[in-house]
Order: sequence, then structure tokens, then C-alpha cells
Amino acid sequence: MSSAEPVGRLRRPTSPWLQLCPPGTVEIDIRSTPVDEQQLSADHPVVLMDQRPLCRRRLRQVARELGVVLEREFVVLPTLDRPMVVIDDVEEAIRYFWTAVATVPPGLAFTALPASALLGVARRTPWRWTGAFAPARVVIGRRP
Repeated sequence: MSSAEPVGRLRRPTSPWLQLCPPGTVEIDIRSTPVDEQQLSADHPVVLMDQRPLCRRRLRQVARELGVVLEREFVVLPTLDRPMVVIDDVEEAIRYFWTAVATVPPGLAFTALPASALLGVARRTPWRWTGAFAPARVVIGRRP
């Protein structure tokens, strides 16, 4: 394989986002080994995931290289290995998360003020920033 090929590792279907996909969905973690385009069949769903800075752009680029048309994009918090929250990367879902779900946990006496301040900033920033700076991301698409 050449260095221009996208990288990834096929994973067993155990991730929560696979509940949104039909059987036969291929999950690819692009942080690891190269992915052969031939492993992907036409019209079968593909899940691409990454957890590095600028992963939004990287995932979209790998999808284009593999010929995958994206159908949904998710922000995963805090990590891919321990997802607590999976948010659709659309304005309504992101705004709802920051206003109705995200909160400062009780019992944080010394960190409550900084955490509250950070939460206030997050609620006022443009919604697209959440997806751009989120530590983990998952996209779902298929090859036509």
C-alpha cells in the first residue's frame, strides 16, 4: 500500500453508534492501520471514527478518498473508548446538549467556579465549535 492510502482498523461491532446502523456495517478506526478500499462493499454502511485534533476535517477527507457519502456525523464525549454522550452534530442537538444536559457535577467545591465559567463559555460559542474541537468524532455513510 502506498502512503497516500487512508489508514484505519476494522473493529468488532460493539460501539453504541452501531445501534443506529443496520447489520453488516463496517466500523473503521482511522487512527491505526491502512484500510483497503476493497474491504468496503457498495451500498453497505460504513462508520469512520477518529479521536485526534482536527478529526472533523480528517474524517471527511478519508470518506472522500474511500468514496463514502456521509449521512450523519456525531460528536462523542469524552472518548471513543468510553463514550458517555453521542451527539448528532447538528445545531439543535448541540444547543440542547449545552443548555439542558451539560452541567457541573455536584460536590466539586474547588473546581465548581472554573467549571461553571467554562460551561457558560461553551453555551455562548457558535455551535459548530463543539464539533470542531470535540475530542472524538464518528461519521456514518455508505459507498454508492
